[in-house]
Amino acid sequence: MVISPDTGGIKRAEKFRRDLSLVLHREAGSGFMEKHRGGGVVSGEALIGDVAGKTVVIIDDLISTGGTMIRTARACRQAGAVKVHAAATHGIFTGEADKLFADPVIDQLVIVNTIPPFRIVSEATRAKLVVLDGAELLAEAIRRIHTGGSVVDLLTL
Repeated sequence: MVISPDTGGIKRAEKFRRDLSLVLHREAGSGFMEKHRGGGVVSGEALIGDVAGKTVVIIDDLISTGGTMIRTARACRQAGAVKVHAAATHGIFTGEADKLFADPVIDQLVIVNTIPPFRIVSEATRAKLVVLDGAELLAEAIRRIHTGGSVVDLLTL
């Protein structure tokens, strides 16, 4: 199951779900977490999607404080997910993010090295952190921009 932690990321999560389905040679499910912001408070309890007995990948563009990811991971676990992986392009990890991700509610945390995860010092968080190298993809995008190639084609399987 691919889960977006909010409705704003549904298109991103759907693209990831389609690509994952191609790689797995079977359809991956999808869902999203309800999220509202008001007065500096995040609310919304509904998890849309059947995650019971499944492995979940929560996909987002960035992680700042980690609150959205952890909130979604906890909802997935409460709904019966057997494994929860969190993935984001940029790991900023501000505030209490290091402590939050030490929580065993998330099995694995995957980011790209666009921002070094220097704020992650907790051994429990470091043990589950996977940092992917984005240099080759970025270099190819730059090459295509300068030679008139398609960056869009680069982003498809």
